[in-house]
Amino acid sequence: MTFADRAVARAVEAQRVRAAEEVDALVAAGLAVLRRSGAAALTVGEVLREAGLSTRAFYRHFASKDELVLAIYERDATRTQRQLRERLAAARSPRAAIEAWVDETLSLAFDPRRARRTRVLATEGARLQAEHPAEFASILAGVVEPLAEVLRSAGTPDPERDARTVHAIAWDLVVEKLHGGHVQLAGARAHVLRFCLPALGLAR
Repeated sequence: MTFADRAVARAVEAQRVRAAEEVDALVAAGLAVLRRSGAAALTVGEVLREAGLSTRAFYRHFASKDELVLAIYERDATRTQRQLRERLAAARSPRAAIEAWVDETLSLAFDPRRARRTRVLATEGARLQAEHPAEFASILAGVVEPLAEVLRSAGTPDPERDARTVHAIAWDLVVEKLHGGHVQLAGARAHVLRFCLPALGLAR
């Protein structure tokens, strides 16, 4: 590599680091605004005030507010996926892994600390699913994939669809709890497992 090539490489790397820092700041600021004031207050201007960045900085990385919201949702989904993988890796059987996946998913609403964050994101998630179905489906696939891997190892006939179905049943109870439903954790867990384990051939 020539000295000129090295100079270019250093400049490109510096730009990459700066871009990553700005994106991190914008995503963190967007989440902070959502948590503090709700989706209605999430404007580009409010995010920029929170992040201390310029309008130019925002549009260097995001074409619209919705792209930022998708990035926030994607980052949270990646975090959830990592937690799911950690729980499932410790399970000793496919059934135990499914139970762990259900427990981790339900905790998004039944753990008060996690519920505050989930509640903020769930409202925007419903809108994103309606307005950006392809992008939302891609993000959701990352959350469901750890469960699909377990079901593949268990030999279920259609692991991907089965995983999406289990997720839909568990998520319905998450939404019910977030909306003030009186369902208790033990009852929600029993409902999901009672419905899903026999259907997956893992009742025993």
